[in-house]
Amino acid sequence: MAALPEPFVWREPHFSDLPAVAELEALVFPDPWPQALFASEVGQPERFQRLVFAPNGELAAYLFACWQVDELHILKVATHPRYQGMGLATALLNAAQEEAERRRGIGLTLEVRVSNQRAINLYRYLGYRIIGRRPRYYQNGEDALVMYRQVRPTIFQKLGLR
Repeated sequence: MAALPEPFVWREPHFSDLPAVAELEALVFPDPWPQALFASEVGQPERFQRLVFAPNGELAAYLFACWQVDELHILKVATHPRYQGMGLATALLNAAQEEAERRRGIGLTLEVRVSNQRAINLYRYLGYRIIGRRPRYYQNGEDALVMYRQVRPTIFQKLGLR
């Protein structure tokens, strides 16, 4: 299992966690998801979700992802500014990759703001590559980069077609 820095702990989210998730979301994103959107994700099938808690019980980071056929799509990943640089996002993304491998998925996808160079650098470090761009994807009109990390060969690659 992906390594989480000690003494942080993680688990799947519960509905009672959603106010803290929404608070962290609003702190780190200029166009945050409303709490109700997170509520619609919790407990749903074909999802992979993890919350990371600091030793004092504070929500330190989270990841929400959903399966899209044979790819795990990272919907949200965030780290509280107080805990950035401690490897929490890396651990969450590695856990998502392990889940994709366990479920025999072929890869992981995500969107990231073109201006979020810190996140882009992290994703590249973890093996993601830019495969596209979504013009005006965010509410403020900013473009998103589509990034992809392959975890196993596709049938086309196995056949030498791609």
